[in-house]
Amino acid sequence: MGKSPFSRCSRCGGNMVQEIFFGPTEQFTGLKCVICGEVIDPVILQNRELMRAGHVLLLPKERGAAAEYIHA
Repeated sequence: MGKSPFSRCSRCGGNMVQEIFFGPTEQFTGLKCVICGEVIDPVILQNRELMRAGHVLLLPKERGAAAEYIHA
């Protein structure tokens, strides 16, 4: 596991390490804080940017349905 240019956690200031995560159908890499457990991956970063831009995430009512964004 390598060191990242984003080596400090934005939540607690702890060290971030690259880690492999396993989802229901895929595996992906991200960063995890060794102190507080904060996880950052490309999807999380994209969702945070959308929220900063004023978009609201509408969660699906049924499992497996796609989430959608609206501009608030």
